[in-house]
Amino acid sequence: MKKVMTGLAAVTLLTACGGLNSVEPEQNTSTAGQENEVETEINDPAADSSDENEAVNEENEENQAETNTETNEDNTADQENNETAGEEESAAADVIEFDLHIEFLDDTEWEYEFERNDLDDTEVERDGEETLTGEAAAAEIETLLAELDMTTDRPLEEMIQEVLEAAGAPLDEVDDVDVEVKYADGEEIVIDHEGRQQSGDLGSVREFDLDIDFFNGEDLEYEYETDGPEGEIERRDGSETEGPEAVEEIEELLGSISITMDRTIAEMKQEVLAELDIEEDEVEDFDIDVEYENGQTIKFKHDVE
Repeated sequence: MKKVMTGLAAVTLLTACGGLNSVEPEQNTSTAGQENEVETEINDPAADSSDENEAVNEENEENQAETNTETNEDNTADQENNETAGEEESAAADVIEFDLHIEFLDDTEWEYEFERNDLDDTEVERDGEETLTGEAAAAEIETLLAELDMTTDRPLEEMIQEVLEAAGAPLDEVDDVDVEVKYADGEEIVIDHEGRQQSGDLGSVREFDLDIDFFNGEDLEYEYETDGPEGEIERRDGSETEGPEAVEEIEELLGSISITMDRTIAEMKQEVLAELDIEEDEVEDFDIDVEYENGQTIKFKHDVE
């Protein structure tokens, strides 16, 4: 009986050992397979190469996109510069007459006269220098005109400084400057500033002249000076007003408008016309001249056709 039990125990023990041995190799095989797969994934050169290529491609695409953007921006800037240059050339080409007179503190003078269709009347004369005429004068003036932008929408002083700088005139030595520009469409702009080196407040108006010509042939004129004082008004209907009544009316007008170098022709012109209840599209020629107590005179003229 004891022998039988011993045999059964041995069989049981062998069976258990055999079961353990059969499971263990499978577990080892599985683990080894997983390790091999991990090693294959880590060490797979094809995968690494593919990732690197993809990264390089993405970087190349980004660089190309940046390059395209920069190129487009450069092209846009070049186009804008070309358009600006074209506009400046066109504006200069539209000028058919140009006159510039500069007086300096030492009493020397510069004169520029230009007529696009008449070189015989085109010249540049500067005290102490040889006078230029004909094509030589026209070439210099054309170069000057290319740097100017004379419009009714810019402050008078800004345009005057632009003219003087283009002509090479020292700003602190210029006493009087008078510039006239006429365009092919008939528009004419005139700016005259005397006593530029007079400092301090302008003071009150010493003399005032206003001339307005209308498309229908009518005209209006105001004349005033403080000495006296004296005043005269010639109205659109042909009637006239003089003496104290005219002085009072003109002084009231002067109290409502401001003629200064830091303002534009457009805004000053509109201000005057609004005070006189005149529509701008009625006006062909507008000419104003104001002399102040400190010695400065500001004139501007705007004619249209």
